[in-house]
Amino acid sequence: MAMSAVDKGRNEARRRFLLISAAGLCCAASARKAWAATALPQATMLVGSPPGGATDKLARMFSEGLTGRYADRLIVENKAGAGGAIAYAHVKNSGIRDGSLMFLSPAYPIVISPHVVSTLPYDPLRDFAPVGVAGRSMMTFAVGPAVPAGVKTLADYLQWCRDHPDRALYAAQTGSSQHLVGTSFSQAAGVKLDNVSYKGDAPALQDLLGGHVPAIILPVASAIAQQQAGAIRVLAVTGSKRSRFLPDIPTTGELGYKDIVFQDWLGVFMLAGTPAPVLERMNTAMNAITGSSQGQQALANLGFEPEQVTPEVFAGMVKADYERYRGIIERTRFREVFDKSFGR
Repeated sequence: MAMSAVDKGRNEARRRFLLISAAGLCCAASARKAWAATALPQATMLVGSPPGGATDKLARMFSEGLTGRYADRLIVENKAGAGGAIAYAHVKNSGIRDGSLMFLSPAYPIVISPHVVSTLPYDPLRDFAPVGVAGRSMMTFAVGPAVPAGVKTLADYLQWCRDHPDRALYAAQTGSSQHLVGTSFSQAAGVKLDNVSYKGDAPALQDLLGGHVPAIILPVASAIAQQQAGAIRVLAVTGSKRSRFLPDIPTTGELGYKDIVFQDWLGVFMLAGTPAPVLERMNTAMNAITGSSQGQQALANLGFEPEQVTPEVFAGMVKADYERYRGIIERTRFREVFDKSFGR
């Protein structure tokens, strides 16, 4: 049957509509791709601890590598206090989802604090989008000049604590992974060890070196230089195997404490709802740094192990650790320890 003039007109109109729609979709996709690939004029990476600590040093290393790669300028801003909550709440309340605001965090404010802090001003699984892993670092148990030079092993230290119970103290930020390590170790060893709280590794280490506190639990990254200089004595590391940075130091597992294994990630997060192309672009830039020989050497100089994962894989890691630490906290009754630290 011959097509009428009306049908021909309708078909032509339909064809033009489809062509215009397809062109619009292609333009929109191209715009999204271009938007995700465009370097930002400036971006800010928040750190929830004071300058000089392991997290701060790692953030500044990434700042150098990401400047010119992710943003024309990426600055690090320290917002210390409340276990990082001040910095993270700032991101939560910012409404910024263009990739220009993020924070670098150790694991504990994301996977430990929610289980012990009832007034936490953020929900890590709901409020933030995991971007990527910046590095990993196990913990160390070390003593300073306030402990006699004859104390050379973890067993020596425990005996010293038994003999001097009023000095059985260690420095760690309350509610942190270090605090949880100390609580777990105290219970496993059967020796009462009390935590002296600090806002971060840097001020805690300063007091250890000054003889104001006898012991400390801190990341390998913060301990290497002081151990090599002979300023502190690292007695144990909390990895499943020895640290390549401190190969002569035994693990807690080797010393009979097989359940005390802590090797946490440090990661970058943005506000929940940040478009996937933005997360992926930042993740790609981070992985380019950690995957390069120069970046891996820079991480090694700071005492961190590199790890490259996608935003999706990192999100799965966060959820898994969130549940794993929930179990550890319940087993050690760490929330009660935490509350007692504040006189509650």
